[in-house]
Amino acid sequence: MKHISEVINKDLGLNKENSSLLDEKTKIQKHLKNCFKDKPYKIENAYLKNKTLYIESNSAEETEALRYEEKNIKKLLSRINIFPDKVRFRTTIGN
Repeated sequence: MKHISEVINKDLGLNKENSSLLDEKTKIQKHLKNCFKDKPYKIENAYLKNKTLYIESNSAEETEALRYEEKNIKKLLSRINIFPDKVRFRTTIGN
């Protein structure tokens, strides 16, 4: 069984630039999921693109609940040295 780092480096052919972007994306998502694990809503995806933070959840209700947490989200991300200019919320459509 291969370690995930081997799969990313060899099989996917990612260079260091792309892997650092992937590291940053997973760092944001893991940090937010960990901070909001006790909340009734769930963050499905979170990533930074052009200084805008995008946060995705499964339902419109969860998205609206997360909108009220925007100030708290920015504060939490400042702990890991990420400072988005804007925060956008999206609802993903499941299978």
